[in-house]
Amino acid sequence: MTFTPSRAFRRLTALTAIATYLLIVAGGVVRVSGSGLGCGDKDQWPFCHGQWLPPLEQTALIEFTHRWIATVAGILVVVLATWAWLRYRHVRHIRIGASAVVLLYILQIALGAITVLFNLPNGVVMIHLANALLLLGALTWIAVATNTAGTDRLRPPTGTVRLAGIAAAATYLLALSGALVVDQGAGYACAGWPLCGNGFQLASAQLAEVNLLHRVIAGLVVLLLGYAMMKLGRSRPDDRALRLATLSVTLLLVLQVVAGALVVELRLPAVVRAVHLALASGLWACVVITATIARGAPDRLPAGVTRHETGLRVGATAS
Repeated sequence: MTFTPSRAFRRLTALTAIATYLLIVAGGVVRVSGSGLGCGDKDQWPFCHGQWLPPLEQTALIEFTHRWIATVAGILVVVLATWAWLRYRHVRHIRIGASAVVLLYILQIALGAITVLFNLPNGVVMIHLANALLLLGALTWIAVATNTAGTDRLRPPTGTVRLAGIAAAATYLLALSGALVVDQGAGYACAGWPLCGNGFQLASAQLAEVNLLHRVIAGLVVLLLGYAMMKLGRSRPDDRALRLATLSVTLLLVLQVVAGALVVELRLPAVVRAVHLALASGLWACVVITATIARGAPDRLPAGVTRHETGLRVGATAS
């Protein structure tokens, strides 16, 4: 018998993933606007300039908003994990996913505190983003797997499913390379696009090499994602969910390339940089969605466990 969660739980998983995405976008706005210490230095966290409410200053408001979104996302994560363990702990992907999400969120809180307490140390900011993307990926996986549970879907060929997994890993690597550019302050190192000097010269300095490395990785990932989405779309042309997911990835990929070019050509305006970061996180989530849909095959209940509209009961019959 297949696992079919309640509608409320399905909505909760989707809402938690969306809230986490907004948290990452808000974190990107904090970085590009220079608001990382908008609420004060290491002696201020978790307060904002010694108060529970921020002063009417742009950097303080941005940083404080980020903290509130983090609070809401944290509450949703706790509710989701508690619900999962109380009602659906017998379902493997729910049990593993909920445990991973809790651990990742605890680590995210710790990294966020370290970022503020030690005045934005190099490396920690990048690790903070890397962990946030893993958290978003885990929540997205749970949301998609939960909302597609109980549906009959044929998998694409095994090789194509593996290609989707490789595409997800490559997208994560691309996001990390972009985070490295931000962490090292290499955004201004290449004045041209797609290469450095005048757009056609290679890097001539260390920071420029970091920037150029990100662009090379981006070029390779664009080709890989384009090929993977084409293969996935053709493997199951009658699968509407998979087709929509691959089209979404393709669209976000084009927008991300355009935003990346504009960041350079317009000399890194904060608004375009924030859009670039938001698109990068959205692309990562959409690739995870695509890979999860392609993998299909929702968990089946173990022996001795039966399905119920609002949860699971061991050794009982569904009512």
